[in-house]
Amino acid sequence: MLNLHRVCLISLLLLFSATASVPAAASEVVSTTAEGVGVIKSANKAGARDQAIRDGLRIAVEQAVGTMVASETLVQNYEVLRDQIYSKTQGYIKDYTIIDEKEEGTLYRVTLKAQVTRGSLEDDLMALGVLMQRKEMPRIMLMVAEQNVGMHHYSFWWGLESEHTDLAITESVLLEQLGQKGFVLVDPAVKAGRVDVSGPYRIASLSNEAIVSIGKLYEAEVVIYGKALAKLAGSVMNSSMMSAMADVSLRAVNTDNARVIASATNHAAAVHPSKVTAGSNALKAAAESISASLVEQIADRWNQDVSSGGLIQLEITGVASYSRLVVFKDKVKQIRGVTGLYQRSYQAGVATLDIRASKGAQSLADEIVGIDYGDFKVDVTGVSQNRIQLEMDGG
Repeated sequence: MLNLHRVCLISLLLLFSATASVPAAASEVVSTTAEGVGVIKSANKAGARDQAIRDGLRIAVEQAVGTMVASETLVQNYEVLRDQIYSKTQGYIKDYTIIDEKEEGTLYRVTLKAQVTRGSLEDDLMALGVLMQRKEMPRIMLMVAEQNVGMHHYSFWWGLESEHTDLAITESVLLEQLGQKGFVLVDPAVKAGRVDVSGPYRIASLSNEAIVSIGKLYEAEVVIYGKALAKLAGSVMNSSMMSAMADVSLRAVNTDNARVIASATNHAAAVHPSKVTAGSNALKAAAESISASLVEQIADRWNQDVSSGGLIQLEITGVASYSRLVVFKDKVKQIRGVTGLYQRSYQAGVATLDIRASKGAQSLADEIVGIDYGDFKVDVTGVSQNRIQLEMDGG
């Protein structure tokens, strides 16, 4: 009996440490002040007050959504938000305080300060595809090298160091978790037959640039890459239970510019009579926790892009003169949603600019080609998630 208690205690301590290295949420709640109104009917002030509170909480949730999603997206998706988000107000409110309340004729007004749970809102917005619609539905690809207890080498689909070809536990968890959040996932198994990953890339450790190269082959805008390793820690207090520890480290890389948009490392432990099962359970626990962190970071990054504007790189060829580049820059600055333009280089008729805009690359490209530049024209030769290739043409 004593050994059993020790096993349980050690297991709890190990599981306690599982999420120690996962970053905490940047902001768990959104604090907002809102006013709600209720109509006094048949002298029922209590009913009007309750109605005003519900109205105020609904408005508080709407305001919280407004801090996460661009105003254009709010308008385009109002009916979906009304039916799926605003109708579930109580589920997002962590707490609220009434600041002021008063009667105004047949109306009852309540001013309140509400704490809106950010995570729940983000989850539902992601599941509805509202945020990803604004980001033009970026596709995500998984590349995780995994080594479980009993395996002598890492296994991975893009080039095997071992005979293990099954989908890794970590990737399976990520596929499920990301799929539930509404992410668009690239299935490598579907394309593996027609895309040949060359020898230099058949390794477990890749640079961001190498990740980008493979991601582009699979037409993915984001690649989640990393390693997952489970090791046997030994028996627990001389019992038949085997303890295993798992370490998972992942990063999400934008394939347009090789920028890391999210990263997380996590540790987890599990015990089981089977050492392989103990390792599998530890990997699963670590992956489940780390996927939540990645989703939060990616959502925060995309929220920033659609609200304050993300950077889109423009590469322009055929620039006959610097004066034409000046005209082009002046015109682009006038596009609605463009909040910044930064010239990076200009040499031998090729210019590189970074545009900060609260719209996607495709929408920006559509507007750029529709502008009248006078004695020259601009055409789009290529568009990806964060990059537009242009060509100037004119006498």
